[in-house]
Amino acid sequence: MRVVDCWAPIVHAIIRATPQDKLVDWKLVYRDPLPTWISPKARIALLGDAAHPFLPTSIQGASQAMEDGVTLAVCLELAGKVNVPEAVRAYEKIRYDRVRAAQKTGETTRDKWHKTDFGRVRANPASIKLPREKWLLDHDAEAHAYAMYADTAASLRPDAEARPSL
Repeated sequence: MRVVDCWAPIVHAIIRATPQDKLVDWKLVYRDPLPTWISPKARIALLGDAAHPFLPTSIQGASQAMEDGVTLAVCLELAGKVNVPEAVRAYEKIRYDRVRAAQKTGETTRDKWHKTDFGRVRANPASIKLPREKWLLDHDAEAHAYAMYADTAASLRPDAEARPSL
């Protein structure tokens, strides 16, 4: 109970009322990023936590899943029914680096929170505050997908290496 000394009395009551044999120590499980989210023939794509699980400290799991869905929908719309593999490949290429950067925010926050000097936090409560990066929170996935699709899809085509870079 020492850990929660300064917490609200209701927290102490909840802890006292919880039978010891009912407590579960759930560990955070982290998985390194998958090298790809798509099947070899690019007919199947993973989205959300299936593709890129987030630590709770990122506070981005659901948001990134929504961005995946929007991006894949735009890619499928622009590619058309005859180019589904191109759309799936473009979806992954458009999303991969952004998602990896978002995942890193959860790692950074986890490290910051799990190695916290609470004496320092008491002196400066803002030091523990969750960062709210504009690049992460103000992103328009739909507009980004529309803006990126043509060049991304072109770069994935077999003849892309033969064309001069602009």
